[in-house]
Amino acid sequence: MLKSLELINFKSHRSTHLDLDDSRLHALVGQNSSGKTSILQALHYLSLLTDSDLTSIFANPKSPETIVTVGQDKISVSGSGFWKHQNKKPIWEASYELQKRSVDFWSPKVSWKIDQEPITIDGWSASFKNAPKPIHQELGQTVYLKLVVANLARADYSEAITPRVKSDGSELAPTLDYLRNETPEQFQSLQEMLKQVVPGVQKIGVRRAKVRIKRPKFSQADGKIFSYEESQEIVGQEVVLDMNTGDRIPAHAVSEGTMLALGLLTVLMSPEQPNLVLLDDVEQGLHPKAQRELMTVFKQIIQANPNLQIIFSTHSPYIVDELMPSQVHVLSNTNSGFTRCKRLDEHPDIEWAKQTLTTGEFWDAEGEDWVTAGEVNA
Repeated sequence: MLKSLELINFKSHRSTHLDLDDSRLHALVGQNSSGKTSILQALHYLSLLTDSDLTSIFANPKSPETIVTVGQDKISVSGSGFWKHQNKKPIWEASYELQKRSVDFWSPKVSWKIDQEPITIDGWSASFKNAPKPIHQELGQTVYLKLVVANLARADYSEAITPRVKSDGSELAPTLDYLRNETPEQFQSLQEMLKQVVPGVQKIGVRRAKVRIKRPKFSQADGKIFSYEESQEIVGQEVVLDMNTGDRIPAHAVSEGTMLALGLLTVLMSPEQPNLVLLDDVEQGLHPKAQRELMTVFKQIIQANPNLQIIFSTHSPYIVDELMPSQVHVLSNTNSGFTRCKRLDEHPDIEWAKQTLTTGEFWDAEGEDWVTAGEVNA
């Protein structure tokens, strides 16, 4: 389980530290451009290193220029946490760092540590592929969701034995088809949870549909091999929903909030469930009552899955209302544009607030300015 995250010179985060409580459900709140998405992005990059090298994440040696804090020449992101195994909870640490060496070149390295001296690997081919098992278990099973409604709603096809919803929302239909046929109990639980969030839903369905895909093809001429793509029409699946307004309604005719909730819950109920889920703007398209119900469902899923942890950004006091102050990380920018972050339970009036206001009311009333008080020129 991730316990802390530190960002140094990552976009607006000159020096940001997050200390996560044991709830496994954490909200990032703050005004637009306060650095919420950057935290999710930095952590996503860290998780990708369990299966990819730095070259795959940063396309070329100049790429760090797009994420480094203005005027700085070094970026680092590090995470640490616990791993439950045989009644032991050893601490693990993992990080990546990029140092500017010249106008056009950055020198990278990754490092990890588990109750021992850290191991460091330099170069663009560095990764966590050879890191110990706990790092792979904790970071390797991370999902960063930027769900797109059009992708969730379209007919789709997957050749995977166990389909999974992609980060952008594609392959929802084949994933639901797999759940319905192979794990009917989980599919039924998913359906009941969606109905809890969106009461207008009566039943989730999947039907056969035509899907146009592109397959790579190769030809040879004059001793040279040429590649091209050929478009083919095959049979795939599309999502249909029985609603209180009618049956077998195709996904593209259903509300955005309903489809986003369905995509999110499908990821969380997948047989190959992730250990860490990163969500941006979790309340998209949902009525305040539905937002509250979504948090209730999150808690139910976390309760049933002790390895699952969810970190999300939100602008909704209704979402925050369902959390404790220690679960809420408040972000604000100084006058110089740097991000500062504190947990809501660090507010000087927190003890009074606990007796008087809900978490959402307290955040809504106090806002974020208190986070940067006394740091006008920082």
